[in-house]
Formats: sequence, C-alpha cells, structure tokens
Amino acid sequence: MSGMFGKVAAVAAVATAAVALAGAPASAADTAYNTRSVWLDGVPRWSDADACTTRSMTLAGGNYTWTDCIRPQDGYYLQTSSLSKPGLDTAYLNDPVQHHFSQGTYTFGSLLDPHF
Repeated sequence: MSGMFGKVAAVAAVATAAVALAGAPASAADTAYNTRSVWLDGVPRWSDADACTTRSMTLAGGNYTWTDCIRPQDGYYLQTSSLSKPGLDTAYLNDPVQHHFSQGTYTFGSLLDPHF
C-alpha cells in the first residue's frame, strides 16, 4: 500500500504502542492512515511554518486526536507524530532522522496498524 503514497516521509506508529495506549483489541479495525501531501521548497528554515494534519479517532478508551507534522529546521526537516486525549499524557513518536528533501511534493504521516 505504501506505493500509492509516492515520495513518503513516514513514521509508522507501532501497533503495540497504540493498542497499549488506547486499550483497543488488535483486531478491532483496519490500518488507519493520517497523511498529507505538501510542497517543500528544499531550503528549510526555522522561520518556515510547520505542515500538519490532524485527525480525530475513537478508540476503546474514548476520543483521541492524532497529529502528524513535518517541521522545517535550519537545513533539514523533522517529522513528528502524536496521539492525545484530554486528561492524559500525549504519546509522541518522533523520527530522529534529519530529512534533506529537495524541492517537490512529498506525502508524510503515520499509520496505526492493529494487525501485528
């Protein structure tokens, strides 16, 4: 399925972490995607705006907010993913790789795969 996403800067949210956080059984649903395509100029600067996509989802533990961002730094891009619920600590999945993308359109995001 990753072929349909073209150029991908993705971090896969580990199913076990999502299941442990949400308390949902692994067979409860199909793989869910939170992705966005964005044009990058290939010259990232701290002053550039983050590109984010946010999705609400209902898991066994209630309603959650799932956010993925590509964050320009000075000379490279970082990707972050988070899953949050009011009243609980936010779970972060940060890609430590400094991405050096040339100018173009890229699809970034993450997935939650309950079929591990």
